[in-house]
Amino acid sequence: MRPHVELIHEDDYVWHTAELPHLVGEVRERRLSSDEEDGSTALSLVFDTRARRGAGVPAADTEFFVLEGRLRHGGDELGPGGYLHVPKGVPMGELTIDAGSRVLHWREYGTADFEPAAARRPDASGEVTVLDSGAMEWTAAPTNGPLTPLYIKLLHRDEKTGFYTRLILAPKGWTDHRLAHHPCYEEFYTLSGRMTYNFGDIDPGTYCFRPPFVKHGHFVAEQDTTWIIRSDGELINWYTTEEWIRWGGEAENYEPHQAPVPSTLPIRSRSRGGWDEDGM
Repeated sequence: MRPHVELIHEDDYVWHTAELPHLVGEVRERRLSSDEEDGSTALSLVFDTRARRGAGVPAADTEFFVLEGRLRHGGDELGPGGYLHVPKGVPMGELTIDAGSRVLHWREYGTADFEPAAARRPDASGEVTVLDSGAMEWTAAPTNGPLTPLYIKLLHRDEKTGFYTRLILAPKGWTDHRLAHHPCYEEFYTLSGRMTYNFGDIDPGTYCFRPPFVKHGHFVAEQDTTWIIRSDGELINWYTTEEWIRWGGEAENYEPHQAPVPSTLPIRSRSRGGWDEDGM
């Protein structure tokens, strides 16, 4: 499984040559987090030259989100805010990315392997999704979870597993004093704004991968703040009130067997400061 990463700013990562088989061009990656058991990986990519990869089939559920520049998939062209999702084993079109582009890239439940010009695999499910998130409307988040107003743009959701990718907007002044934990993992990359909470300060480029059952909270949005956020299941919010950061508190809506657990070996960015008893 992936370790708990909280918080790291991507500027504190080192660059590597990107692992994108059959792609022609010069691309660097920052590996935000990875699972050495199943190959799942979150990457921040920079394209130093124009890059191209022909059509084919990825070995993992694959997502791209454009931060800067241009990405073309088949006949679709995506600028900043563009989103592409390709399920594992489903053919994708030719991919072309302009020099200077910055793109977030995820591979889930599989490696970076890519089979050029391959047919759809018999066990594959789903279809390719291409979206311009800038053309989408913000939708109010359900009132049975975090305190409103929060707004979402749903980019992808697996109806069988509940796995989702979405954008979230917290307006300036939004706050939630409760600590929350979830039965699924939660991962985010900050796109804009500034927020504080018990694990530190969130600003553009800040990344988190939080395993299931790790509690977090006391959010305060100092500016309008947006993230792209992912979870590997239906996001159920279990809340603790009258709490301390590391222990104690009252269970608001969960049973003892659903209680939060302490994080083990959390990873933290140098620029975000070290861990201490208050921060954990």
